[in-house]
Amino acid sequence: MDLPWTGTGLLSTLGDLVPTRRTFIALTGAALTGPAWAALQHPAPALVAADGGSVTPPLLTMIDAVVSHAQQLDDQQGGGAHRFVVDQFVAVSRLLRRSAYDVATGRHLAAALAQLGQTAGWMAFDAGDDGRAQRWYLTALRAAHAAEDKGISASILALMSNQAADRGYALDALQLASAAQEAATGTPAAVRSLVAARSSLAHAAAGDLAGFCRMHDDTLELLGTARNEELPTWASYIDRVELDAITGRGMVVLAQHVSVRRQSLLEQAMELLHARAHTDPSAPPQRSALRHGAWLVCRS
Repeated sequence: MDLPWTGTGLLSTLGDLVPTRRTFIALTGAALTGPAWAALQHPAPALVAADGGSVTPPLLTMIDAVVSHAQQLDDQQGGGAHRFVVDQFVAVSRLLRRSAYDVATGRHLAAALAQLGQTAGWMAFDAGDDGRAQRWYLTALRAAHAAEDKGISASILALMSNQAADRGYALDALQLASAAQEAATGTPAAVRSLVAARSSLAHAAAGDLAGFCRMHDDTLELLGTARNEELPTWASYIDRVELDAITGRGMVVLAQHVSVRRQSLLEQAMELLHARAHTDPSAPPQRSALRHGAWLVCRS
């Protein structure tokens, strides 16, 4: 937590990877939100190394394929693939620490590391291991910062916000959502729409109906302008069905806080959750279909 936001700080973090037999206490308050804002305030470092074997273009292509495959495994197998993702994270970390590469290659490796860390963090969160999930997210955020990848940084921050909202820490969730939206500035409209949808969950947890509606409007407006944009591979699943499902989940949470609107919110939630919950069993994203199907069944 105290390491500088430099190349040395990132490499030092990678020298103490997340152990498999340690219990982590989940953070709250400034201990959690401080690093989120720090990631936005410090310039990205220039990762470069001259020692060790060279990281070649074919190797980078293989790493990109592994990162994509890890995300697909998460969708199809969930936490059952966690060990595989961790092993790939360790392999890419070793390349950053022990190989020779130029600045562009260093950022490419850091971006891959950020995506693997995000996937590992999501798996830990989905398994109810909040402390470990936070550690993965914060490590992934350092890697995304070093990669100068605003999109993946925004995605990680938005997931951290969702975790805080799920744990009942609405103020933390709102802070992290604000950081995610700031990080998303200048990214493709579809990425910003995803961040807005995830940010709406923070407002739902806070019982903020006006803020929730504002984020929902932003989600739809941004998605409506997201035409012919080239999206990063990790964001390829963003579409109206997925964003509606996230919004529907938020409406269920919001209904618990705004009793006067409870019935109408739950009715809208059921409509928004329906399409994703009934995704064809042979089509992606199955993890999301199962997750949102559970929300639909519980509120039907």
